Amino acid sequence: MDKKEFNSFFKPYAKNVDNASKLAFWKLSDALIFKIIKQNIPTNINASATIMDVGGGTGRWVVKLSAEYKCKFIIYDLSEDMIKRAKQNIKEVKLDDRVLMIYGDIRNMKKVSNASVDHIISIYNPISFIYENEQAIKELYRILNPGGKIIIMGHGYYNAIASKINNYVVSADELIRLAETYRVKWNPYVPDLVTYSKESMETLLQQVGFTIVNTYGIPIFVQPGPEDFDPENKKKSRISKVLEDQTFFDAVFELEMKHNSNSLLSNRGMNILTCAVKM
Repeated sequence: MDKKEFNSFFKPYAKNVDNASKLAFWKLSDALIFKIIKQNIPTNINASATIMDVGGGTGRWVVKLSAEYKCKFIIYDLSEDMIKRAKQNIKEVKLDDRVLMIYGDIRNMKKVSNASVDHIISIYNPISFIYENEQAIKELYRILNPGGKIIIMGHGYYNAIASKINNYVVSADELIRLAETYRVKWNPYVPDLVTYSKESMETLLQQVGFTIVNTYGIPIFVQPGPEDFDPENKKKSRISKVLEDQTFFDAVFELEMKHNSNSLLSNRGMNILTCAVKM
């Protein structure tokens, strides 16, 4: 997508994205992702190690991870509005000495040296905004240390098809376009996004040299309501209301974690999250 389209989406998005976790659906999604990160990147990594959050936006995930990971962090993002908000967030929690912020394009990470990052996370689908995705993955492979892991997330292909049929009831032409191009348009203010199956995400990583550790669907059973995508995060879906019951939340969380890496079920995921290692 072009820079104008990119900025027109992320400028308003930066103002409200930090409030998303107040909705129980996104709280559940966050909890699943956090659990998977901790399963794949040990919390006792060296304090001098570095975790880079690629497409790290407002620094929300760095703040969350910093409570358990005592290492250093890098927030890398192409949105000036996101980086500006990240600086405020990092300052508020007094993490300035542990966090480096880099403004840049994932497709050309010229500000980052070869094999200089210990682990990479990329949460809530920055890779779906990039049409030259192989070029981006090559850069991520280049900057990662041997033995380092990448945990990367993209919009789910099969879930997008199911949602367009059942929730949006779109035209046959739109369905055919999605099926053939792997690109989905959710609404007028969101650009076309690249979707991924378990297989296409793993192939993308493997073809540049990564070895796959595991792939997860996030989530595979819970389906968000339209209110969960309210840009201002003021509306509340039926599922978000139900998930406010902690007993129900815990039961759903356990079911999701029990089955979300099952190769027969991960393609149900609203998002596809893959962990891979650079050998």
